[in-house]
Amino acid sequence: MKISKYLEHSPVFAINSAYEATIPYMNKRLKKEDVNLLQGLVLTALFFEGRSDLSPSGLAEQFKTSRGNMSHILSHLEYKGWVKRVLDPKDARKFFIELKPEGKKKALTLIKVYDQIQNHFEKELGAAACQRAASMILRLADTGATIF
Repeated sequence: MKISKYLEHSPVFAINSAYEATIPYMNKRLKKEDVNLLQGLVLTALFFEGRSDLSPSGLAEQFKTSRGNMSHILSHLEYKGWVKRVLDPKDARKFFIELKPEGKKKALTLIKVYDQIQNHFEKELGAAACQRAASMILRLADTGATIF
């Protein structure tokens, strides 16, 4: 098709193609764990941070998502019994997110899943290429956000 040449050089199309080729399958795999990609990443982030002073706003900023979306993510994780909201002792208008013991167990399971996925990409492409690709995609995302 005539558009092929454009598509070969389009970062937007490349991002969309990568998304379509990976995220639906990843979410299908993660559905067995009762999470989607972002829910699982938030849970594992809470595990790795090991702190009880992480705010929903801070998590939203870290994961480059809206506070509303983070609220939905945390509500799901709370409903599953994996996290709990803890009021800030200094300001009752604020709360933090804390990982519960069942959440730690789930995070360990998810870490294994994410490691398998990472190992697959690194086996196919090489670790350095994966790192460069991730950096480039994040730069494209930052650049794209300034266009609109």
